[in-house]
Amino acid sequence: MKEALLKRVTVVVPTYRSTEHLDALVASLDAQTLPQDEFEVLLIDDGSPDDTPARLHALARGRGNYRVILLPPSGWPSRPRNTGIDQAQGAYVVFIDHDDRLFPDALRAACALADRTGADVVDGKESKSNTPGWAMRDVPTNVDNAIGWIEPHPLLPMNPHKMFRTAFLRERGIRFPEGGRQIWEDICFDIAAHARADVVALLVETPFYYWNRPPHATTSGTFHDDLDEYLDAVARVFRWIDEELDQPRFAQLLPRFRAYQLHMRVLPLFRWERRTPAQRERIRAFTADLLERIPVDADQHLDAWRRIKTAILRAGRFDLVDAHEGTFPRLQCTPAVEDVAWAADGLHLRLALRWRFDVKGTPTVRSDGVTAWLALAPAVAEFAAAHGLDTDVTGALRAVTYGVDRRSRTRKIDWLLAFGSGADLVAEDGAAQLRAGIAVHWPLADDGPGRRHDGPWDLHVRTVALRTRIVRQLSTAAAPRRWAAVSGVLAAAYRTQNGSLSVDIGQTLFSVVDDPATTASWTSDGTRRRLEVDLPHVAALAPHIVDGRLLNASGRVVGACRLEVAEGRARIVGTLPDRVHTVVVAFGQTRSRTRLRPGRRGRVRVIPAAGNAPRYSIRRIARRLWNALPASLRRRFWLWRHRR
Repeated sequence: MKEALLKRVTVVVPTYRSTEHLDALVASLDAQTLPQDEFEVLLIDDGSPDDTPARLHALARGRGNYRVILLPPSGWPSRPRNTGIDQAQGAYVVFIDHDDRLFPDALRAACALADRTGADVVDGKESKSNTPGWAMRDVPTNVDNAIGWIEPHPLLPMNPHKMFRTAFLRERGIRFPEGGRQIWEDICFDIAAHARADVVALLVETPFYYWNRPPHATTSGTFHDDLDEYLDAVARVFRWIDEELDQPRFAQLLPRFRAYQLHMRVLPLFRWERRTPAQRERIRAFTADLLERIPVDADQHLDAWRRIKTAILRAGRFDLVDAHEGTFPRLQCTPAVEDVAWAADGLHLRLALRWRFDVKGTPTVRSDGVTAWLALAPAVAEFAAAHGLDTDVTGALRAVTYGVDRRSRTRKIDWLLAFGSGADLVAEDGAAQLRAGIAVHWPLADDGPGRRHDGPWDLHVRTVALRTRIVRQLSTAAAPRRWAAVSGVLAAAYRTQNGSLSVDIGQTLFSVVDDPATTASWTSDGTRRRLEVDLPHVAALAPHIVDGRLLNASGRVVGACRLEVAEGRARIVGTLPDRVHTVVVAFGQTRSRTRLRPGRRGRVRVIPAAGNAPRYSIRRIARRLWNALPASLRRRFWLWRHRR
């Protein structure tokens, strides 16, 4: 007989000496679109020695769907999470760390997807506060069941920031490992969940989880501090893999997953410039023992350079490690915007992507324009030839993948704009390089929950070549801001101070008035003066009206105005108040730096801010000429002008 669960979802929050970020987490739960009476929140403290328990009770007071559970200290979030599984009254369980938060529609969207698909696990759309492109999927829509995915694995990244069916966890005995510090306890939990699940759904269309990385140190930043602890944790990961995934339905996944863990956990150990001789010997012994228990079929799922490195380690040729490490094909990508154009349906971009592989200017991948191969150290090249290891990477390079994303600077959420794969192989002075182009279309209409287009957005390219992933901003040579009224919003594509392309939507950073092309005039009907500001720099692609305000020099509102885009023309109209000599225009929280000073006979003087002054104004030319004069001449002129 199945137990009756009283809520749709239980949110489990382990706490320990929680900071002020806990208030932001609770605020994100208060803002959920899922009604509060349909979910519960368990605040489970792991024996905090400070005032955290009192703060938890204060937060729960007045919130009927909150419960506080106090535990003796265990030293790790595993026991609080397991307690949450035991105490949950929801059909689903969501684990959230105490300094993170959920996006507003997270619980509703995840429950709806799980209800419809019968999912045991929902891996939601996640973003990371300090890492653009984190956990991005290269599919545009939700996935009902990704249990058969091989590359990429459906539960990547392997953290606990997901939603699980409560009965599934209890019936299958899926728990977080307890007993003090348990590095990568979430990997153990996710491996077990994947191994025993029938349906893993991917929530791609709605933002789910916000991983906040505060500037202060966290436990996840201490994983590499103790070498012995780290190596013990690596051994546990491979043991979990063997125990859970060694079953017929994962015959293709198992060697790939072992290769992924080798790539992520073991091979980086040999970047050991700062290791002591004793630590190096410990790493050698650990790796030799571990590789004896990892079947060699995992190696074929590594890229060619890492496959050779693994073969060196399997052969015990640690004398070759440093030489091989010096030829790592360090991926460098330069994504550049070749063209920026506004259209009635949004922003159109044409990008040129360039890849190269070198270390301090020395190519690490060579090419004759037809094939490409690794530029290995002589001793390593001899080892590779003796062991039949292929150094040809032509196919791997041509299979490069790249995704173009937009990232909200305020909400820290990324959305896929375009995805491509494949590139042309070229040779430049014997060095292998890649070239590709991609067209990108960004429709600015609201295209889904959480995709509200306002504020500043940055654009990035995520690219993977030779199983190395990097993220880079789009560089652009376009200097002036390009304004357009599109799909009911006013937007400006502009070049940032670091030379990358960004888009400001809704005049949150810039005012449309602050442009050298702005002109203004006024007319009078005898009772009032009508101000009209022409904006020829705005591409009038769709009808648009924005209400604004006129402010005086001290910032007081002195009148109303509105921006009108119609019939191929953009302008601001308003009523000039009497006895006000200078006004600025404000839309939302953004005020123009440009001032408008009405004069006689319908004239309005447009006074730009210093940074927006015309490049070749008379005043600027005169000042440049003056500054070019020798200091002695400038002083003599000053004395002559101020003679008594």
